[in-house]
Formats: sequence, structure tokens, C-alpha cells
Amino acid sequence: MKIEEQNQEQPWYGPASYRIKIKGSLGDQASNIFDGMVTSFENGFTSIQGDVVDQSALHGILNQIRNLGMQLVSLERIDLKSNKKEN
Repeated sequence: MKIEEQNQEQPWYGPASYRIKIKGSLGDQASNIFDGMVTSFENGFTSIQGDVVDQSALHGILNQIRNLGMQLVSLERIDLKSNKKEN
């Protein structure tokens, strides 16, 4: 699929679901910051997953991760219906 076709199906600038992986564990207080997102810890990494309304909200989440001093490992835009990663 060409990038142009993919963008027509699901624009990059609108609502989307994301999976963010950070190194280490979030404390109970820090996990409350990501309200509405599902957090899980496994093998030394925390995954934060959920719907984000737009790019501005995504940047807000990334800023919160930076402000907590956490190391960002990966960021994936996902299609929850098929659980497929989008490129």
C-alpha cells in the first residue's frame, strides 16, 4: 500500500491508537498521569496503550514521559481492530 493510500484511509493527524514503550516501571502516581490509557509492566519495560485524539495530545503524552525522566524506547501507531502496526 502506498503512503498516500494509507493516509486517505486513516489520516495521520486525527484520532489514533498508540502503544508507547518506556524503560523501567511507572509508580502508581505516575501511571495516574496517563488517565484513560492502559499501562502494563513486563521484562523491565512499561507499555502505555490507548486512544489519542490528535497529534497535539500525543506530544503532551510524550512531554509527560520526558518530564518524568523516563527513557522512550518505542512509539507505534496501531490498529486495535486488527492489532496491526501501521508504518
